[in-house]
Amino acid sequence: MSKKLESILKKLESEKNQNFIKRFNGSLSLIAIFFIVRLYSEYSFNDFKFTNIFILALIMQIFFLFMLFSIWRNFLINNNVDPNTSFIENWSQANIIKYIPGGIGLSIARFSISKNLSKDSKKIFFGMVEDQTRGAILVLPFMMSSFFFEGFLEKNFLYLFTFIISLFLIFKVSKVYSTKLNFKSLFFDNLSFITFSCALQIAINFVILSTLYNSTYSQLIYISILYFVSASLGLLFIGSPAGLGIREFIFYIYASNLLTSEIILSYLFLVRVLSISADIVFYLISKLLIKLN
Repeated sequence: MSKKLESILKKLESEKNQNFIKRFNGSLSLIAIFFIVRLYSEYSFNDFKFTNIFILALIMQIFFLFMLFSIWRNFLINNNVDPNTSFIENWSQANIIKYIPGGIGLSIARFSISKNLSKDSKKIFFGMVEDQTRGAILVLPFMMSSFFFEGFLEKNFLYLFTFIISLFLIFKVSKVYSTKLNFKSLFFDNLSFITFSCALQIAINFVILSTLYNSTYSQLIYISILYFVSASLGLLFIGSPAGLGIREFIFYIYASNLLTSEIILSYLFLVRVLSISADIVFYLISKLLIKLN
């Protein structure tokens, strides 16, 4: 089993396959961006306003980023990665570099944390794979089963149930493959951070959506979950800068029968501005913390 996994990972690591994946994902991103831009060309921002709720959502998003940082920091510590720079400096830089198309800068930034790259490169690579795919894996059972349920409340409880089961199963499976591959999985010592970060992201989506759309709590929560699902799937497309275009396209397909195009586009714009703003603020906070220390 371990030999098969190593063989698959070696193929994924090869320069030829990595370039193909980046080109393929980059092409999909461009197509998705073109589609979204066409929609925005028919959309008027004249009546668009930011509210005070956006500040609350921004603070929540910064806390969300601290959780994501803590997940990666715990992974590096558990794998005895000897850093040549501070953990928060490395992560915050990588979080900004993710906006560069191709994903090369993100990988370079993540690997640059190690003093002994020859010893730690495999562990960091495995961690990056888990980091990029964990969201999609956690929402996959919900995606596959939600079509069999009608009501929003039932779908919300379905998400909660499938998330808990998926996280438990992934944690158990990760113990097996990480032992065989000689590293400590990202899921080790991180279940609470992973759970709370996912819940917080849905809460942020809910806060933003509630300023644009007046509906029942069940529907608002369900749509917030849908955007979380879209964002999780967008992480799979490494060649796309921060999933730009991909998550928006996926969410538009999901929500087009629930919301008007105007509300969808307003929501997508607000969430993307929120995400970029929080990334910049988090980076500045990390610089301040480094300076103070």
